[in-house]
Amino acid sequence: AIAIRAQAGVAMAAHDPDAATDALGVIEAEAATTLSELRSMVRVLRQHESADLAPSPGLTDIHQLAGKRPGGAAVTVRVDGDSDSDGDRIPPPVAAAVFRLAQESVTNALRHARQVTRIDVVVSVDDGGVRVNVTNDGDAAVSPVPGFGIIGMMERAALFGGACQAGPAPGGGWAVTAVLPRVGWAP
Repeated sequence: AIAIRAQAGVAMAAHDPDAATDALGVIEAEAATTLSELRSMVRVLRQHESADLAPSPGLTDIHQLAGKRPGGAAVTVRVDGDSDSDGDRIPPPVAAAVFRLAQESVTNALRHARQVTRIDVVVSVDDGGVRVNVTNDGDAAVSPVPGFGIIGMMERAALFGGACQAGPAPGGGWAVTAVLPRVGWAP
């Protein structure tokens, strides 16, 4: 993502300095997040040091994905159901998986969809589990083989007894749907 944004910034710098500045802002945010996550992983890998880890993201953090992105795409987020007590109803590893599924879906839409103007994230929590739907209105470059991001999302959902599907949406755009059923969660 950083390399792609840097290329876009260089391409836009001459005729649209504001777009180049926006690209630099995205690069800075992505680099800071990546560095933070790498530091957390290194702490875990160093057995002799205490791991002072930041808390894993949860359902309440999904709203951080909302907003206007450089290039004009608007990301909306809606969480339905009992998200306020996700600590009581949803185990932290499941909540973190839901966040990462939504985050990867938004990242993929911004990175791969052409002419995307809208990305909608809807998370539904009920007694059956959690459902994540992420749709966008962009033209997707469809590949016959799913990329590592989609494969990773499928594997992440499967770890919790769920499933994840990604592909062209009826009527255009791209859709990602992941379901993490409550029966698949470890007590």
